[in-house]
Amino acid sequence: MKYDRAHDMIANAVAAENLANFPGFAPVRESHVRELLRIDGDDDRAAVWQTVVGRGETITAKIVAEEVERFIAQKEKNWLTIAEWEATDQAERDRLLAMASDATFNKQDNTSIEWAQWSWNPLTGCKHDCPYCYARDIAKRFYPQGFAPSIYPCRFHAPVNTTVPSKADEDTAYKNVFTGSMADIFGRWVPEEWIRLVLDRVEQNSQWNFLFLTKFPQRVHEFGQLPQNAWMGTTVDCQERGANAEKAFAKMGGGIKWLSVEPMLTPLKFTRLDMFDWVVIGGASRSANT
Repeated sequence: MKYDRAHDMIANAVAAENLANFPGFAPVRESHVRELLRIDGDDDRAAVWQTVVGRGETITAKIVAEEVERFIAQKEKNWLTIAEWEATDQAERDRLLAMASDATFNKQDNTSIEWAQWSWNPLTGCKHDCPYCYARDIAKRFYPQGFAPSIYPCRFHAPVNTTVPSKADEDTAYKNVFTGSMADIFGRWVPEEWIRLVLDRVEQNSQWNFLFLTKFPQRVHEFGQLPQNAWMGTTVDCQERGANAEKAFAKMGGGIKWLSVEPMLTPLKFTRLDMFDWVVIGGASRSANT
């Protein structure tokens, strides 16, 4: 056995023994304790473990990891909901946005999204009620605020902090950033200031292509001419969205225009598709409601 492995097992055993001093039962699997060691302090580890036990489910390392992620996110509290943002004065907003941050884009490891190797979520949350939404499921598992629309000021540094890989010279996907994969950035509920902050970062970072996807394409026009590296897309999952998409994109500026027919819930007919440079077609991702 290698030294590092032996060291980890001893640390896990000590942590499990310490948890036995708290009410309830201690972890019996090393994989459960391993996740808890991402948290400093026996009291906090015990609190998270009791939350895991309180779920009343068969305990797995995945469930422990979810509660650990939620605890860490709550402790860091690096987001503001719309109500919290509106209660913050402009000087404090500017301070939060200017604070140093090592945030970077998320490297996509989901092979089902072949058109972008990165994702960026300076805003999260959505008020659509799509039954097939995978993002809501993720938010419920990992975000203390759930799917409530929120802004993460620290994440606005990610475009600068992330380096475009050399592979981008051969494959555009490596400079494509799915922007707002956990939100609808142009949703009617999203404050105008938040959207302008995102578009400013897009314009300032022409080394990247920022791919947006919205169910409110008409609102995009409220923000004037889009940067060329803003690839605007809209979702048409049923016939009722088709006419609105055609009307909005007939006069859309910016870079590549694209249409996401994903999931295709019904047969679709379009009057014209010439305003779209690119069409993505697919089925629904697995979610809690599908």
